[in-house]
Amino acid sequence: MKIFLAPMVGRTDKYFRKLVRIISPNIVLFTEMITVDSLLRGRFKEYKIKDTEHPVVVQLAGSDKKKFIQCAEIISDQGFDEINLNIGCPSSKVVKGGFGACQIESPLKVAEYVDAIKSHTKIPISIKTRLGLGYEHDLKKIEEFITQTSNAGCGTYYIHARNAILNGISTRKNRSIPKLRYDDVLKLKKIFPDIKMFINGGIEEIDQIEEMLDIYNGVMIGRKIYNNPMFLAEIENKIFQNPKVFSIEDIICEYIDELDADDARNKLYALKHLTNLYKGTRLSKKWRKYLYNLINSNEPIYNLKNFYIENYHEEKKETIC
Repeated sequence: MKIFLAPMVGRTDKYFRKLVRIISPNIVLFTEMITVDSLLRGRFKEYKIKDTEHPVVVQLAGSDKKKFIQCAEIISDQGFDEINLNIGCPSSKVVKGGFGACQIESPLKVAEYVDAIKSHTKIPISIKTRLGLGYEHDLKKIEEFITQTSNAGCGTYYIHARNAILNGISTRKNRSIPKLRYDDVLKLKKIFPDIKMFINGGIEEIDQIEEMLDIYNGVMIGRKIYNNPMFLAEIENKIFQNPKVFSIEDIICEYIDELDADDARNKLYALKHLTNLYKGTRLSKKWRKYLYNLINSNEPIYNLKNFYIENYHEEKKETIC
């Protein structure tokens, strides 16, 4: 039984992953999508996985077998637990580069990438994809894609239960306009019973998660967690039966304590993902304003702890952090 943090560009960077791991020791982390060119230019090259981060999956996108091999060798040294290929992004910029969702129509090419990566690392390889392209609901293309890539050695698939529309709508609208087709993901699971197949897309309630876990044993969740990180506390308690759930104060204090000197100087990136921690509470608006002012001031990042002194009862002041 697994819950996965969906890879989100501009969201699942090292800071948000740090926050998520503090709240949830059980969720499987994904990096944001990184292109092979970006990795080879230096991004992530010096990054080493800390013991507390596992399990964590790196998501790659590209269209060059040799570059995938080079990246696999770098990733092996960094300590990631899995390499995931992005074959589902519908962004026009990504598609223009010849990778992402458009590669659903190139199963033999992707199979070459899988085979090449597997020949240069022992790290497991997986694929995140969609059900198909355009408005056609025929599953023949995705069946062929899974057949070819699984024969090459990919045994795990994360299926976003929508098609990707590559022309006429934005990346944002691609998250909602192509209708969800959970039944078609189930059909694929039955066609490929020996493949690990996890489901993604539109799953936002605990009862939905429980229902999907009974079928797939793994559910990927993205925007719901980003927009309300404390939903993870509910997942920990109700899905993983974990009685140790931190308060928001404890989470923030631990987060700040784990930041190093470089992080502290990079206030915008270190703090921007904390915005939704108080979502749905009486402190939500005040918290967002406090963060905004801190990010745009000369105050040190550690002054974030003052929020609690200013907003909680006198008897709690001595115990804060």
